[in-house]
Amino acid sequence: MDIFEIETLAKFSAAQHTKTVFFESSKIKAQVMGLEPGQQIPPCRMEHDVVFIVVEGEGRIIIDGETRPLRKSSWVFVPKEKETRSLSAETRMTVLAIQVR
Repeated sequence: MDIFEIETLAKFSAAQHTKTVFFESSKIKAQVMGLEPGQQIPPCRMEHDVVFIVVEGEGRIIIDGETRPLRKSSWVFVPKEKETRSLSAETRMTVLAIQVR
C-alpha cells in the first residue's frame, strides 16, 4: 500500500505550470499539477480517460471548446474520446490528474 499527501507533492513556478508524477502502473498514472493565477495547461488530446480533482483553488476546464468553472473539490471525468482538454487557473490551483489506462 502506498499513501501520498497530495498537498505536499504540489510544486509551483512563476514561469509555467508544473506536473509531478507520483504514481504509475500499467493501469494508472497519477500526477499533481500546480498552476499560478493566469497559467494554463494548453489544449491536448489524451489516449486515456482522465479524472481531474481540484485540491485547491479556482479556475476553468475547457473540453472540446466547452468551458466550465472549477473550484476546490470539483471532480471532472474526461473520456479519451474527447478531442481536447485544457485547464486555466484564476487563483493558485493544485489539481490531481489520474489517467486510467
